[in-house]
Amino acid sequence: MLNEPTTISRQDLAAKLQSTLVRPDATRAQLIEHIEACAVHSFNAAMIPMAYVPLAREILRGTTVKVATTICFGTGNETVFAKIALLRECLALGADEVDYEPHMSLFLSGELAAFQEESALLVQAAGSLTLKAMLELGYIESRQGKIQAAQLLEQAGVPWIKNSSGGGHRPGHATPEDIQLLRQNLRPETHVKASGGIRKLEQVIALIDAGAELLGTSNAVGILDGYADDQTGY
Repeated sequence: MLNEPTTISRQDLAAKLQSTLVRPDATRAQLIEHIEACAVHSFNAAMIPMAYVPLAREILRGTTVKVATTICFGTGNETVFAKIALLRECLALGADEVDYEPHMSLFLSGELAAFQEESALLVQAAGSLTLKAMLELGYIESRQGKIQAAQLLEQAGVPWIKNSSGGGHRPGHATPEDIQLLRQNLRPETHVKASGGIRKLEQVIALIDAGAELLGTSNAVGILDGYADDQTGY
């Protein structure tokens, strides 16, 4: 039997989108426009570069929109102590959430204990920050390897696992297959976020159906613009 199409309201759709602008060439004016649009549309979060967390905090004051930022985007091979320092700075600046890149080279080199320990230390250092691991599934060849990497992060206490950063030298696009793999092999209390190449409403619906609870996209406004007010499902 075919699954029933997802039914979601425009408001609930917006609440699942983390609208992202982390380009290194983004200007202050562009970031202000981006953050203000997040407030207008009541997105789940405004994902912005760390240096602009205080600006986002001020603009979003009094709204339900969270301030999210990222560290080690597309790399992840910084030392764990450097990552801890960045997390503490994010906390001091007023961020609500931080997406970080695990040290993928450790996993790919078979240094599994070190790979897991890094994230355990980051979870400990995060304090009140919501921490999301940008696991680069596209770097891992086998299905079992992807499952193993995700479960190592889960066992380290990471509350949110992503399929990719959407950046780096081999940007990984979110696919229903990878999101389903995460959802089916992680505990129910571990959350799943989709990221990378999400541009269209149809993709969003397919990823939600696969198990994504949040979606990071630089086209959040465009996705909502494609949602007719009388639309009930896809």
